[in-house]
Amino acid sequence: WGDCSRSCGGGVSFRQRRCYSIRADGGFSCIGPTRNYRSCNVKNCPEGSRDFRAEQCAEFDGIEFQGKRYKWLPYYGAPNKCELNCIPKGENFYYRHKDTVTDGTPCEPGKHDICVEGVCQAVGCDNILDSSKKEDKCLQCGGDGRACFEVKGFFDVPNLPKGYNQIFIIPMGATSIRIKEATPTRNFLAIKNAQGAYYLNGHWTIEFSRALHIASTVVHYDRGSEGDLAPELLHARGPTTEPLVIELINQEPNQGVHYEYYLPTQRQSLGYSWAYGSWGECSAECGGGYQTRLVFCTIDNEVYPDYMCRDKPQPENNQTCGLQPCPQTKRWKIGEWGACSATCGGGTQTRSVYCVSHHGPGSQNAVDDAECASLTERPRSTQPCNMRQCAAWTTGPWSEVTSCGEGIQTRTVNCMSELGTRTLEVACLTQPKPSRTQSCTGENCIQEIGWHIGDWGLVSIATISAYFAIGKKGTYTLLYPSLSVHCCPSPLCTSSHMNVSHVMHLKSVSVFSFYNSGWFLMEYVHAVCYPLPTVSTSPLTTGSSASRHFSSHQNVASTTEVQDCNQSLHGCCSDGQTVAAGPFGQGCPFDTCHQSRYGCCPDGISPSQGPNKEGCPQYYSDVYVNRNEPAVAAPTVRVTPDILLVVRS
Repeated sequence: WGDCSRSCGGGVSFRQRRCYSIRADGGFSCIGPTRNYRSCNVKNCPEGSRDFRAEQCAEFDGIEFQGKRYKWLPYYGAPNKCELNCIPKGENFYYRHKDTVTDGTPCEPGKHDICVEGVCQAVGCDNILDSSKKEDKCLQCGGDGRACFEVKGFFDVPNLPKGYNQIFIIPMGATSIRIKEATPTRNFLAIKNAQGAYYLNGHWTIEFSRALHIASTVVHYDRGSEGDLAPELLHARGPTTEPLVIELINQEPNQGVHYEYYLPTQRQSLGYSWAYGSWGECSAECGGGYQTRLVFCTIDNEVYPDYMCRDKPQPENNQTCGLQPCPQTKRWKIGEWGACSATCGGGTQTRSVYCVSHHGPGSQNAVDDAECASLTERPRSTQPCNMRQCAAWTTGPWSEVTSCGEGIQTRTVNCMSELGTRTLEVACLTQPKPSRTQSCTGENCIQEIGWHIGDWGLVSIATISAYFAIGKKGTYTLLYPSLSVHCCPSPLCTSSHMNVSHVMHLKSVSVFSFYNSGWFLMEYVHAVCYPLPTVSTSPLTTGSSASRHFSSHQNVASTTEVQDCNQSLHGCCSDGQTVAAGPFGQGCPFDTCHQSRYGCCPDGISPSQGPNKEGCPQYYSDVYVNRNEPAVAAPTVRVTPDILLVVRS
């Protein structure tokens, strides 16, 4: 017989034989297999010992696999129970590391059957191969089931609220536990302890099929693959050492859950008692470590303060583990990733990576990286992080320029998240905020000027005056329209005959003349000192009312041609020689002041040096009708809106 495959828990040893008897036809005369197996070291392993299949998966920890290094855990959901299938911690795939597990490995956790040469072999409850001894529901080897009683039920409460709903509590000491849905649904089973800590499917995190080491037993959780509906199933051998709360995560109508378990007939006397969970993971894989478990006082599946159980011995809540010596090995030791250098837009994070050498229990030293480089590739010490796009400022189009001259343009400025939605401006403060306004310059302002004439009031005799500025060569420029009306008595009212011998006009100026006891309106656009020409007149009787408007494009009757442009009806062009054919320099060569940026001064000749007629000749308020004739009476000068009239008696 060879060495036993395990030191405890039921190993296997074998012996081999050869057949030397050969028949005349070349066949063998020996009967039976060439190799025989037997069970060995069938005593149970110490409580808290590492699972035998888990030890085999751990042999691949830290070895590079598809560019990464993992900690491997046993996976029990594969079809062939005797293959070494392992799942990386924190991942959702498993990998077959070996075609067969080591002989003596249990086919499933919590069961007696073991794998021999890749085939699951039946083992009796006495851990002997091919033994016919079986356990009853009370876990008595070869028992008749009288040492316990059955607890069985069907949870079919309808109209459960969405989420976690408690079904029942499995008490301490339960054996042969089995919980299964009546039909496949999208609901899930969950397990937590009496203190509310979840062992399975807690906090809306649904796990894959696996074996759970809880309550000092192994609970098997079986569910359909992703997208494959199958009834939820929980089963465990027991006995349990703490109460287990079973819940249903309800997502659709409950179709019912079957459950059964067995409790010992001779139960402990009623009262407070100690309960405890399974041992946690060992702090070290070799060289000596420690592990802990939950220990608490309970009664009726409720947790109570420890002093309520002070009259009973308290179980240990910690113990040593992983006492096997560590082989002298060299491997890369990596630290945790540090903080990312940027919260978004792409940054980097670093970690420590160095080579260590293990020398016996709990001893390791840092060595030169070259000693590990020959074994495996050095893990990377930097990696990109937070690659998502940052929030950024976005701007809209500038508003249109709707006014002339200098102005302000506006636009919208918003902070947009990486999802394209508007967010708070604080998310964009790492970038300078674009301006919402800017100065702008529109086209040069063009002013259209025209005369507006209001309604006449009722007058008998009026003194009408104007406001002029002195020009050159006897030409006068109108500065501001004015109309003053004074009712009699007045010194001018004594005159029975009033006539205008010389009239001064520029642009649209209306002149009244009192002739033959009636007022007549004479219309001129440009006037200089000259004898009163014959023009179209329209009688305006005392007390009449009229309203007229003269624009810059109004046609005016032509006068008798004269050689001197100063004597013409519309005056001279800006060159001082050409006779103007109409108001505002009609028929004249284009004045250069109109081509300037700020247009012409009020004299129509000088270019303005800036807005608001900057740099133009000084205005004068003196009015001269005819320098060569002495004035009979000084004209009255008044300024009022609407129209300008010049009358001299």
